Amino acid sequence: MLAIDLNDIFESCYNYMRMLSELAAAAEDMSKETLIEKLIDMEIELDHIHWHYKSLKKELKKIYNSSDK
Repeated sequence: MLAIDLNDIFESCYNYMRMLSELAAAAEDMSKETLIEKLIDMEIELDHIHWHYKSLKKELKKIYNSSDK
């Protein structure tokens, strides 16, 4: 699970940075509706990162706790 979470976080961060760059480059030329859609897509990507971060934290706690024994 750790590898999956780390990989998904990495890929999602890359996707988010790409989205942010595209938004910054073209925001002035976008319609309000397109801008809203892009911002929603970015929020979804951030939610995805957050979900994997929480999963990663749980796995790390298991590892930390098992190393104490």
